[in-house]
Parts: sequence; structure tokens; C-alpha cells
Amino acid sequence: MLSAKVVLWVLTLCLPAAWLVNAGTCQGPTLIPGIPGLPGAPGPNGADAGDGRKGERGPPGRVEDYRDAGEPGEPGIPGFPGKFGPRGPPGAKGPPGAPGPQGPKGESGDSKASHKSGFSAIRGVTFTPRRGQPVRFDRVVTNIGNHYSNRYGQFTCQIPGIYYFTYHITSRGNLCLQLKKGRGSAAGETVVTFCDYVFNTFQVTTGGVVLRLTQGEIVWLEPTEKNSLLGGIEGADSIFSGFLLFPGN
Repeated sequence: MLSAKVVLWVLTLCLPAAWLVNAGTCQGPTLIPGIPGLPGAPGPNGADAGDGRKGERGPPGRVEDYRDAGEPGEPGIPGFPGKFGPRGPPGAKGPPGAPGPQGPKGESGDSKASHKSGFSAIRGVTFTPRRGQPVRFDRVVTNIGNHYSNRYGQFTCQIPGIYYFTYHITSRGNLCLQLKKGRGSAAGETVVTFCDYVFNTFQVTTGGVVLRLTQGEIVWLEPTEKNSLLGGIEGADSIFSGFLLFPGN
């Protein structure tokens, strides 16, 4: 008796032959489906495609009803102050303020003490003064208000008003003196000129003038080319004086 394995092997050989013989005239036997194969390996990535064509513009959006908005929220916490900005340009000048209250009454002044000015000074140096320079009377006798400078031989008006100036000069020969006034370091203007002419003998030349001065004006004596002024000799003094007569402009 044939074994099962032999029968199966015969059928395997005969069935395909029988199917080929009858293929042209009738349908062969139904084949048994095979077992599905294993999945293949993944293929490589495809190439990147280019940008697509720009689409058509869509319709405008619909405005939402404002009544659908929610209630405003609570204010947030204030932030830190920022840095100071640059200083702006000055503003326009404002209108003047209202007058302040009147101050207390001051103490009574002393007109006699506040309007005093006068001096007298003697020339103690022995050398002859230079032409075009103030004559220096260096030994102060009186200097009320300290308005006379013995270093420069000049009186500076501090109280405007009417003044009287006079001089007594000892000389030995021809002498011409100018009384001048000015301001600051300017050459000044000649107010009056006095001259005496003698030869080899002592003489005293005297002159005087009343002047109206304003504050800051300076008065002095100045020699010309005829200059024999003496000083510093015992018994032959030379003196220059001036004082306030009436204060006021």
C-alpha cells in the first residue's frame, strides 16, 4: 500500500500536467493562495517640490458685533518711573508778580555824618615830579572818608556834589600847574592852569577852583614843562587840599 507522502508527491507532479492538457478546453483546478510575503524596505525620500501657485484672494472678513466685546479689565499696576529726559528750552517770561508788603521803616540817618569828604596832603618827597604825571602829595594831613590816595596823588569823588580844591606850592623858578579831572586811567581834561615866573628865588604859587563832580570822577594836579616844584624842604612845604561844599547832583 502507497504511503501518504508518495501519494502527495504523485499528485504534485500530475496536477500541473493535467491542467496544461485541459487549458484550452476547460478551466483548471482552483489554486491554493500562497502565504503573503514580507513587507519590503522603505524607499528613499522623494525630491522637494517647488512652491505652489499663489491662491486667489479670499473675501473680506466679517466685522464682529461690538456688543459681543467683553467688559474692560481692571487697570494694571503702575510701572516704575522712567529716566529724566533732557532739559527743555526756557519758557517765555511770565508777567510780573504782585508787589510785596512794605518793609519796616529804617532808622533815621545822620546827614552830617553821611555827606562828609575832604583832605589835605603835603608833598614830602624831594625829587621833581615828572611832566604829564600827577603830583604826588604823600604826607596826609586830613583824609575824611578816605577819598584821597596819597600813593597816586589823586582825589576820587564818592559823594556827588560841589567841591572846592586849592593848592599852595613852593617853587624856585618858573612854574606852571594844571588842575585836571577825569575817569579811570584816561589822560583827563585840564580845568584850569596857573603859572608864575621868577628867576632863582623862592616863591609860593597858589590856586583854587570850585568844581561840580559826579561819583567816580578823579581830580589831581599835574606840572607842565615849566616845572620847579619843591617838596620835602623844611620851611618850604607844598600842600594840596579839597573838600565837599554841597552834596547832590
